[in-house]
Amino acid sequence: MLRPFLTLRPPKVLPVMQPTPRVALFVETSRAYGRGVLKGIWQHVQEHGRWSILFRPRGLEEPTPAWMASWQGDGIIAHVTNLRTAAVLKRSAAPCVDVLGDIPNTGFPVVKTDCLRIAELAFGHLAGLGLKNIGICGMRRGHRPRLDERCDAFQSLAEEAGYDVNIFQPRGGGQYGPSWAKEQKQLVDWVRSLPKPIGIFACNDIRGRETLDACATADIPVPEHVAVIGVGNDELLCELSDQRLTSVDVNPIRVGYQAADLLSRMMQGQNVPAKFNVSPRRVVERQSTDMLAVEDPEVADAVKYIRLHACDAIDVNDVVQEVAVGRRVLERRFRDLLGRSLKSEIVRVRLARARELLIETSLSATTVSYRCGFSSPAYFMDHFHKKVGMTTKDFRESARREEDPDPDED
Repeated sequence: MLRPFLTLRPPKVLPVMQPTPRVALFVETSRAYGRGVLKGIWQHVQEHGRWSILFRPRGLEEPTPAWMASWQGDGIIAHVTNLRTAAVLKRSAAPCVDVLGDIPNTGFPVVKTDCLRIAELAFGHLAGLGLKNIGICGMRRGHRPRLDERCDAFQSLAEEAGYDVNIFQPRGGGQYGPSWAKEQKQLVDWVRSLPKPIGIFACNDIRGRETLDACATADIPVPEHVAVIGVGNDELLCELSDQRLTSVDVNPIRVGYQAADLLSRMMQGQNVPAKFNVSPRRVVERQSTDMLAVEDPEVADAVKYIRLHACDAIDVNDVVQEVAVGRRVLERRFRDLLGRSLKSEIVRVRLARARELLIETSLSATTVSYRCGFSSPAYFMDHFHKKVGMTTKDFRESARREEDPDPDED
């Protein structure tokens, strides 16, 4: 009897375990922006693989430890706040992503919120109040270049729309600017000198709060005489005032997520873009801009009607019929006071509502388009992409990343 051949099988090859990447995070935790960036980084790690993270809480101006220059890690994400920090990080062999963008020519890829989009949201909001006067409250020039960039973008938009822009920047004090007390006095004097009513764009929420404080010191009613919008939507700062601060939500979680994505690709030897701009989410309206400065009663009625009924599929003829003024006359007076057409205002209000529905519901983009009064989903999606800088799908995914709770939170 023949014996069967033995079947020889090759030995089982075990998969090679890749070492866990070691990543250092030098991101400040004193403000909501930095904490949002960290949350976005962690969301990326949870979705795409484990990192061994070196991190401790830190302030914005806290120096990077000198030992980082010889650290034998795999990657770094940092707020690069000054030249010394940049020099220390450049001496490290690990690739680095900057999530601030204040120091030019570091060679690090930069991920930050799009300054032009921030300015567009803020200007659109203030202009929508019917204000004839516009101001900018900035920091000492050169102190924080990204804040200068925001202010410059806002100024360009306002001047293109025909506004004379009133600008505040601290005076004196040498390299570090004036003391807080002197700067606050300058700010009080500035708000007293402004033509009113006026809308003020503050370069961040800290500046927004200081502007509200200056108005309180000068006994200037907010928002009746001065409407203020900040940037950052730091809820603690925005709520820490008698008149809560309206602010632009800059989408920090998306910044952190994209920074982690770039670093992951860099650690794999891939090329990445030198700059990645993240679109802000929306204007979060609070009491500091809760007003409408339109003296023309028919134009004011048109604005109120549009805000109430824009999503009811109205058109310009409906507005004209409601206000009972000739179309050409109303169009001219509306544009003279608000700097845009009746149709543009209808679309602006619809897009603002669409943002809310995309964030707060699971409705499809098609359903959102009809809920907001657009004639077709294609028209809605095209306008949304042009104005927001991303598709409805990307906008919703970005918003969901920001609002999803950490799995370990109670």
